[in-house]
Amino acid sequence: MAFVCFSAPAGLAVAQGQSHIKLPLDSPIIRTIDAGVGATLVVSDQGKVIRFNPNVENGQPESLAALAQPIADLVPLRDLSATLILDLEGQLRLLRDGAIDSEFLLAAPMQGKLFAAEKGRALVADSDGNYALIDVASKTAAPVKTFPDFGTNLKLYDDLSLAGFQASESLQLVDVDTGESLASLPIGEAVDFDVSKTRGLVAAASQFGGVQIWDLVQQEPLDFTLGMLDEVWYLKFLESGDLLTITRPGVATIYSSQDWRPVHTFQVPPMSELRFANVSGNNELMLTTEAESVHTIPLVQYGFAARLTSSGYVPVKLWYATNRLPGEQASSLSSRLVQWIFQADVVAVLAIVGVLAATLTFFTIKKGWRLLTSVAVAAASILVLAAGLFTLVDRNAKSAPAAPESYYGNVLNESGDIAWGKCEITVPVDRLPGEINEPGGFLGFQEAANPEKHFIITAVEPTSSESILDQVKSRGEPEEFLVFVHGYNVPFSAAAKRTAQLKVDLNIQGEAFFFSWPSHGDLSKYLADEDNAELSKAPFQEMLKTISQSFPNVRIHLIGHSMGTRIIHESIRQLHAERSPALDSLDSLVLAAPDIDRRQFRSELAKTVQELDLPITLYASANDRALLVSGQLHNNSRLGDVFPEPVVMPGVETIDCSLIDTDWLGHGYYGDSRDLLQDLIQVIRDDRPAAQRFGLTVQTMDNDQRYWFLRP
Repeated sequence: MAFVCFSAPAGLAVAQGQSHIKLPLDSPIIRTIDAGVGATLVVSDQGKVIRFNPNVENGQPESLAALAQPIADLVPLRDLSATLILDLEGQLRLLRDGAIDSEFLLAAPMQGKLFAAEKGRALVADSDGNYALIDVASKTAAPVKTFPDFGTNLKLYDDLSLAGFQASESLQLVDVDTGESLASLPIGEAVDFDVSKTRGLVAAASQFGGVQIWDLVQQEPLDFTLGMLDEVWYLKFLESGDLLTITRPGVATIYSSQDWRPVHTFQVPPMSELRFANVSGNNELMLTTEAESVHTIPLVQYGFAARLTSSGYVPVKLWYATNRLPGEQASSLSSRLVQWIFQADVVAVLAIVGVLAATLTFFTIKKGWRLLTSVAVAAASILVLAAGLFTLVDRNAKSAPAAPESYYGNVLNESGDIAWGKCEITVPVDRLPGEINEPGGFLGFQEAANPEKHFIITAVEPTSSESILDQVKSRGEPEEFLVFVHGYNVPFSAAAKRTAQLKVDLNIQGEAFFFSWPSHGDLSKYLADEDNAELSKAPFQEMLKTISQSFPNVRIHLIGHSMGTRIIHESIRQLHAERSPALDSLDSLVLAAPDIDRRQFRSELAKTVQELDLPITLYASANDRALLVSGQLHNNSRLGDVFPEPVVMPGVETIDCSLIDTDWLGHGYYGDSRDLLQDLIQVIRDDRPAAQRFGLTVQTMDNDQRYWFLRP
């Protein structure tokens, strides 16, 4: 693990734009509360409440309306323009902005600390880990629950859906609604911690100095520690994803989430002069002092951490089923020439040579025959260069051993039979999640394949399904299978490499299978691929039945992409109509950028989805150009397109991936994006619904249906 140490520069400047407000209180402040733009509340230990504008130097603080009983705690309910108050008599009261007095809501389930969310939801929790959710609109409280293994330093996140606290040298993360433990991180005796659910990160400040960043999905620390010369007593993830830390001597530093380097450092009062710190929703640091005053400092937003690299490769064994016919091992000279000469790089080089030859000739001969001679020289140069290059390229290609990658072609086996077999592929260790690196080439000359750099298919071995199942059983009863179905424009070799990448990046402990249907690997053959996909439903159903019948207790994770989701969609509908037990083995279904008529999906699969106890995750994007073209071709929107609005229906969790980086077509994000892979891990490994997954932001539609944005 790398340890990155940063020392504070000498002569730190005081933060720019800060304000300092002395409050008219004669007893210690016990809490400072962000109440929205231009409003902050402070509570004294005598129950007195002061409201002030933190952005106005020497502004006039005002006392909150007098209450019959001293205040134990309070929280602003911004969307209701009101404040929820818990008094020392155990009453929950609501004080609306501008009102003279508060109104009684209900008796509090317990005395403790209040937390607020949107839509009038709040939570009260005591020091023993007992808590209850409050609905202000209905004036009701949910039954009291207890956080498991509760300790200290309770914090609430994500609209009161996630709780974090320290217990037994670990950080516990709990789903508030269910009380289910989501993660337990051995962070040790931390001074402070913070959680960024949208980015799936935890920062923990050690009492021995330094800050460690944890990956919530992998539940392991990143390969470095932010080291400081002094102990960090407060830290907070900012809206930008950057991290703010404050040390005991009063050095405040903002670290960039890109590389975790310090990008802004300033001086604040030392810890000995402060009671506590917090960051407001307006991105302002509020420091409450022992002298009953508040410093407010506007923060500058800036802002993913890189892992240390290593060399080597991982050999991955896969199983496949296909209704492709084996490819032709040899082709005619003319077809090889046509295929070579129409490569983009070949066309470009020949064109450049022709233009250069014509230009030089044009300016070196006399007028008269200049134009005709230039054209003739250019044509001769292109022919000579093309003949020489193709002879070399073709000779090298014919002398090279037959590659396993070309074992299967793009022709449909019209008999309906499927071929089974085994693939072996090398997966480089030194690569980013989602990357599939292959040997490059220029003018038909190929870079030497290197297993430490490239995905290489080292073996394709056809065998019987019985042999495959016996080999799997010989290794012991597996817990899970990954089954992948590719989309259109995907040759057999690309489907194999993508399956290997998914098996490694998703950390699949069991076996990985892929079904390869005869897609042509050519963008111009879209309609032909549609026909082949339609004829591939029965072979895929046979594959699924064969696997599930032999391993009825194994959890099957089924992932489909693009046009491959049509095969899955139709197969599930058919298997459900047959009441096939094959569906009982499905643990999760992922539809990535599905090229399906959204009207057909709603009408044909809606009832089936509701009857199946099967979590279905739909990944869609507004940037998918391939689906945009498909929609225009079919004159209807596709399921994987979020325009004009995402498809949201019971039993399907829709994830809008429009915010994440994609390739030019925007169609391969399901396997290329690290952010989406992090979400897929939680779907497959943890069986978590979207509301409990890290890295997602909920969106509510007008009809109160919900979908989620995947945050980069």
